[in-house]
Amino acid sequence: MTNEKIRVGKIVKGFGIKGEVKVKIFTDFPEKRFKSKKILYIERETGFLDVVIESVLYHQEHALIKFVGYPDLTSVEHLAQSDIYVDRSSIDTKENVYYFQLMNMEVIDENDKVIGIVSDVMETAAHAVLRIKTEGKDVLIPYVDAFILDVNDKKNQIKIKWMEGL
Repeated sequence: MTNEKIRVGKIVKGFGIKGEVKVKIFTDFPEKRFKSKKILYIERETGFLDVVIESVLYHQEHALIKFVGYPDLTSVEHLAQSDIYVDRSSIDTKENVYYFQLMNMEVIDENDKVIGIVSDVMETAAHAVLRIKTEGKDVLIPYVDAFILDVNDKKNQIKIKWMEGL
């Protein structure tokens, strides 16, 4: 079993007198990551602090989260600007491909010729974009059906429709 953790949010600040924290959401599935009784890991200078969610409210791109054992604003103020993680093992990857899984995947064309390696996944207003490190330069490929033919996590490969000149 792995202890690898995946970042799913960042505590912006304490919020309200009852000890809630305002969290910037970094996950596509906040309703799965932030729910009552779920364990989260807050990154601190000394390691990870385990917390249990008592309640959650969503507001725009943020979640207002109350942790068990943190009764007031004073008890959560020191958590501001801390990243929040979940165990990677708690993420169901059978049906969905997550951006973190695409990192360092080998990119091949329709003829199985190696193009390069995914070095970054960037979110734009329209869609995600893969940054592929090739021998000569970095190439940006939209993460859309027109370009992405297959993602094979077992082979650690992404097959793309390659266009000369990219």
